[in-house]
Order: sequence, then structure tokens, then C-alpha cells
Amino acid sequence: MDDSRRVINRGSRKVSRRKEKAARTARIYKVVAAVLILAGVGILGYTGYEQMMVDYRQEQLREDFEAKAGFRRIFEDEPEEIVIEEWQPMRLIIPSIDVDLVTMGGGDVFDENLLDQGPTHFQMSDLPSTEGGNVAFAGHRAGRWNFFLDIDQLEEGDEIHLEVEDGYRFIYEVEWVEVFGKFDWEPIYSTDYPAITLQTCEPKHVSDPDYRLMARGKLVEVEDIRVEAPEVN
Repeated sequence: MDDSRRVINRGSRKVSRRKEKAARTARIYKVVAAVLILAGVGILGYTGYEQMMVDYRQEQLREDFEAKAGFRRIFEDEPEEIVIEEWQPMRLIIPSIDVDLVTMGGGDVFDENLLDQGPTHFQMSDLPSTEGGNVAFAGHRAGRWNFFLDIDQLEEGDEIHLEVEDGYRFIYEVEWVEVFGKFDWEPIYSTDYPAITLQTCEPKHVSDPDYRLMARGKLVEVEDIRVEAPEVN
């Protein structure tokens, strides 16, 4: 075999090896792409499933709230002041940002099991009252929950409704929406006028941020939404 033929053969082998290497690389890329696509689909599917379960749990809570709050005895002597003395199921409605959630309470506000189900009442804060006090709730703003996702869109004068199982709707008007430090608890302390305070993470979609977004509302009206219970023979 002369030198020119050996050079041609070596060149052919190099070209062949490059093609094989390129083919192997292409196969690896295809496998990696397929794995990433499947992983993405899996994550989206799991996230969608968990979001569905959160929505389903809220729907259960709402149905239970409505069933228990459906009929109440109407008393002849209506109280001049309305004071909720013990925790009871409540429903938080904020029309301007399309929020309609049953709140959680009777436990630690840092209990993730409660926070994962809905806005959770701060035990250190007050309960709804026409006499005064600040009823405060914490709600997620990250992940699949996003209960208080759009609190930042609230404006002065927007209404916040808090319905209690006893059959009253406390209507508050937003006074301010502000950002506070992570460990600044002053906004949820008791107030000398009837108020509500909503707390969530700042910024959005961050599970452990350095700041908190607070929205404060003042009580402007209480509606009696009780329905007279039917007589039982």
C-alpha cells in the first residue's frame, strides 16, 4: 500500500470516528432532553395535583362553613355591641382581588398544616368585635397556595369582608398597604378601634423572605346575615 492510500484510509477513519462521536452525542442530548421533558411534565403534574387538592380542601371548608352557618336562631333582643369571644370558623372575602377563603384558627399561626389550608388567625391578635381590637391573619403568597397573592393590589377604600359562623358580616375598608421587616409584629398588635390586618410574604413567590406585606382595614359596618332556624317539632 503506498503512502497516499494510507493517508486516505487514516482520513476516512477520522471522519468515521467524528461521525460516530457526533451520533453518540446527539443520542445523549436526545435522552437528556427526553428526561428533562418528562421531569417537567411530572413537576407540572404534581404541582397541578397539589393545587387541585388545595382548592378541593377550601371547597370542603366552604361547604362546611355554609352548612353550619345556614340557620341561626334570631333573638328578639339584639346586642348593641357584637363581640366574638371564642374562635369560630370565618370566611374572608375581598371582592376587588377575587379572594373567597375559609380561614383557619385555634392553633399556632406558624403551623404549616394550617397555613397550607387557608389564611390563619394569629392567636396573639384579637377576634372580630365592634368595640375595638385587631383581628390578624397570615396567608401564603408562594407555591401552590397563593392565598394572599394579590394583596399588594389593594387600594385605600377597598372592602374586606369577614363572615363569622355566628351570622355576622364584618365589613372593613382598607386604610393602608405597607411593607414591614420580617420580625416586626407591631402591625398585628391590638388597636383601639375595630380593625383587620392581613399579612403575607414580600416579595411574591418567595417562601422565606426578609419582608412582610401588611394590609390594614378599619371596620365600617356589620351586617346581620343570620337566617332564622326552622321550628323543630
